[in-house]
Amino acid sequence: MKPLLVIGLGNPLMGDEGIGWHVAERLAGDARLPAGVEVVCGGTDLLRHADRMEERRRVIVVDALRDDAELGSVRAFDAPAGLDNRQDNAHCLSAVQAIQLLRMTIPVPITLLGISIPCANTQTGLSPELTARMAAILERVLRELG
Repeated sequence: MKPLLVIGLGNPLMGDEGIGWHVAERLAGDARLPAGVEVVCGGTDLLRHADRMEERRRVIVVDALRDDAELGSVRAFDAPAGLDNRQDNAHCLSAVQAIQLLRMTIPVPITLLGISIPCANTQTGLSPELTARMAAILERVLRELG
């Protein structure tokens, strides 16, 4: 069986919406990362990583979740069916839609770790407020890997 896989989704040029990508980047270089965990900065298209998911013990997807919760709070969803699964355009699926499709084709447990943000903006890097929460976010992701 292949090691556990963490895929951080997001576009680092879209401000806080890129939080999953930033988490994956920092997690990959974190000395506390458990052995046997592979980390990928996944961009914005989860489906392009379907082949990497095959034969995994588990896949964890880290992505921004636009909601009214406290900025940077992290929630785990093993069945994200209740989340907003609207797509913003006709050429890509939301993370929730992609996970639903992948579950029909790949028999691997997939957990979505949603990190709360209020909105997405075109900017490089994270907002100062979300950057200040990064240590707590990494701690939460590492607990999930435990």
